Amino acid sequence: MYRIAPRNVFVHESVLSDKRCVARMERMMGGITPDQPLTIVNDATLSEIARERQWGLVREWRTGQYKRTRDPDIIFHRYAWRSAQEQAAFDERYPELRVGLLRGAGFTGFRDGRALLERRNGICQNAHDLHSAWGCLHACDYCNIGTFLTIHLNLEEMAERLPAILDQHRWCRLWKYDNQTDTITFEPEYGASEAMIGAFARRATPSERDDQFLMLYTKSDNVEHLLDLDHRRRTIISWTTSTETVAREIEKNSPSTSARIEAARKCQEAGYHVRARFSPIVPVIGWRDEATRMIEEYLTRVRPDVITMDALALLGYDRLCGCFDMELLDPVYVEACRAIYEAKEHPGKPYWPAGKQMFPHELRLDILRHYVEQIRRHDAGVPISFCDETPEMWAEFSREELGHGPDDYVCTCDPDSVPGNPLLRTV
Repeated sequence: MYRIAPRNVFVHESVLSDKRCVARMERMMGGITPDQPLTIVNDATLSEIARERQWGLVREWRTGQYKRTRDPDIIFHRYAWRSAQEQAAFDERYPELRVGLLRGAGFTGFRDGRALLERRNGICQNAHDLHSAWGCLHACDYCNIGTFLTIHLNLEEMAERLPAILDQHRWCRLWKYDNQTDTITFEPEYGASEAMIGAFARRATPSERDDQFLMLYTKSDNVEHLLDLDHRRRTIISWTTSTETVAREIEKNSPSTSARIEAARKCQEAGYHVRARFSPIVPVIGWRDEATRMIEEYLTRVRPDVITMDALALLGYDRLCGCFDMELLDPVYVEACRAIYEAKEHPGKPYWPAGKQMFPHELRLDILRHYVEQIRRHDAGVPISFCDETPEMWAEFSREELGHGPDDYVCTCDPDSVPGNPLLRTV
């Protein structure tokens, strides 16, 4: 696992009643060096800590704004598996714990694709996902999950409950785990990869089209623990891969571009289904040349079954200035973002035209068109999709260019984008 150096490690009292949780915590503590001794907390004291440290404002800030110089504080926790009524009562009593899995709940989540389209004009699909932690060690300037790190330890219970959850939602064939953290940075001491991959492998049937798949979501190169696991080809791994300057200067504490590509190559060689996310695409000075080099390196070493792309968004000009070293960024994009933010028709509104996007259509199109052209130089068959992009953007590209269209598409994490889907490239 990564070496972690937080100021504090808090241990929820519920952890101490489970020997397996204690053993897992002790393994992980071998790589954690806090400034202060471990502190035992209960719901009331954790709520007070969350209030004092303003953890409830986490989604309002980005890592680059508060210039994080230390690893986030860690909270070791245990899921409580409350009923809906019990959870409602808990939330009313401890409203400060509704963020970051601090309330001891949230193993499953739901992405409402229809709401995303209505709220921010972005095409997406409904899906369920899985979570056992919240927060990240990579310290990417644009991210909003870097303030603290909650790690749930009762993985055995999660694996035991998983079959019933999957059976309840058979329509969801791909289960993303975990987009609120990067769990493989905690491995193998955490043991989540082995637990979750094993749980899906045990459900394998002779026909891949008849079952559900796990998807690990990462930008880490910490993959050695994955290579010998018995995954039975029921696990997909999706890498967020960025250009050299972004990986080095903006996605701080993250592996290099080449290291991520090599990690994907190793896992594909080990039989995993591999996918690429070029996301978020940050328009740094020289982004076009760097993208060309990255795509060539990726597609000469790895054969993904789908590629998804997404331009930097959800910041606005004020956060852009607060998060980034502005000397890194293409001034054309900076000026366009500033003009939108200061426009008379919606002064101070950070996104355009609604909800998500911070760069105008024409500039995002310039990015995506370049990426599509470079991908097609090296790979004529891989399907290409856009993440939460506008219908207008999809209309700029033909079905022949992308391999599908906005009404019938595959991407890295939609609920039916699993091996056997005819829109996916067979690898």
